Amino acid sequence: MANPANWTIHIGLVVRQCATLLGARALFEQGGRTDAVIRFPEQTLSYVEWEWKRAHTDINEFEKLLKRADDAVFQTFIGYTRVNELQMALERIHGVWEQADKPLLVFLVTYEWHGRSRYFQELKTYEFARGRYKHVRSQPALPWLVNRKTYNNVGEDA
Repeated sequence: MANPANWTIHIGLVVRQCATLLGARALFEQGGRTDAVIRFPEQTLSYVEWEWKRAHTDINEFEKLLKRADDAVFQTFIGYTRVNELQMALERIHGVWEQADKPLLVFLVTYEWHGRSRYFQELKTYEFARGRYKHVRSQPALPWLVNRKTYNNVGEDA
């Protein structure tokens, strides 16, 4: 079962691990209450926002990232959407980001609602840039459901 506190801690740990793998540092609650900043000593790679509420609702994370777009190489959003509301979430993000000069990397966890619980389905990755967006990748949201053989054998464009 997922709840906001557990997933906020989890996301923070993942952001820190990603920054470390890149040779950068993750700083939390920096720069006007940004959830995280991934930074090299001389350059900010990305401001990172995440939100438990559904991505197409009245959240202000996209606007916060847009205000900081010129201060980083790209921006990152991690959020959630019901499977049947995915298109609404993408349209909401596109509406805010279509005039931005820098890219936005979006990770959306889709879920089904059963009773009072979210059942995570997929982790979908999108890139919003140059007035468009494209789907980059999908995988099961829960790591124990990922077929490692499938993802380890995917060819890479070199």
